Amino acid sequence: MTAPQKARILFVDDEERIINLLRVMFRNTYEVFTASSGAQALEILRHERIDVIVSDQRMPGMTGVQLLAKVCQHWPHTVRVLLTGYADQEAILGSVNDGQIFRYLTKPWDQDAIRTTLADAAEVGQMQSRPAPIVTPPGSAGRAAAAPVAGVLLLDDSEDDCALVRQALGAEQTVYRADSVAGALQLLARHAIGVMVCEARVGGVDTGQLLHALKTHFPALITVMLTDHTDADEVVRLINQARIYRFASKPIRPAVLSLAVSAAMKEHLRCLGDARHVALHRTVRASGLDTPVPSGILQGLKAMTARWRLFSA
Repeated sequence: MTAPQKARILFVDDEERIINLLRVMFRNTYEVFTASSGAQALEILRHERIDVIVSDQRMPGMTGVQLLAKVCQHWPHTVRVLLTGYADQEAILGSVNDGQIFRYLTKPWDQDAIRTTLADAAEVGQMQSRPAPIVTPPGSAGRAAAAPVAGVLLLDDSEDDCALVRQALGAEQTVYRADSVAGALQLLARHAIGVMVCEARVGGVDTGQLLHALKTHFPALITVMLTDHTDADEVVRLINQARIYRFASKPIRPAVLSLAVSAAMKEHLRCLGDARHVALHRTVRASGLDTPVPSGILQGLKAMTARWRLFSA
């Protein structure tokens, strides 16, 4: 029996000490490639199939975000992880909006966290190189059917934000609005929702647990997060735990939000036809969520399962 092929991981950092440490840590687990600059990393990618790229942010010549944006454009199936010791808000948001990163790791890293993150990334990265399994949308068995038309769920308790979101999306999208987590779950159970637009806190309640639970069980539901750039640690938590697809800055700019939601809906539709995209959006071992999911959310998830059987765990 042929042994499973090792995942191929490219580490990029301009500090030789960091590169050497990562090579020693993972050389027995993965096929390791290293680069000391973004330009060198791109050259490797042109000649080698890479499953996962892990890049530092602050490097001369090309930042990690700039590098991962190029990788996203030219090698979209290579899973992208950003590694940095600086809580740079713009870099963090850019890593999501431009580089569509899989996870965000901080220096100095926790040994268990980096190992589980790379295990998740390697599993998904190797899946990207396989033929795409065909996923049949719910309700289409036995007949040729397009994916069901999905709407947008807005989870926000601000009337001003809601007005701007509706202005941004116009008549092109069906928009449902909830001003609480419970209300959002009720709408998700009743309607086909492809994209959720929400705040980090609604009605004084942290939405992170809801988003994490949704991404665990229904990863094809794509999330756009409204943010006012106030807390870098909060943004990192949402990236890693809730798999946010895009961040839209506040105050809301309708044109920018419209583009973000349009991209998110396209990603939702890709998920309906390609399980590899589903894997990219599911949050599992590396989430870092160590608190139990409230019973109300669990009950809401059960109600959703009837509509979202395709993506139930």
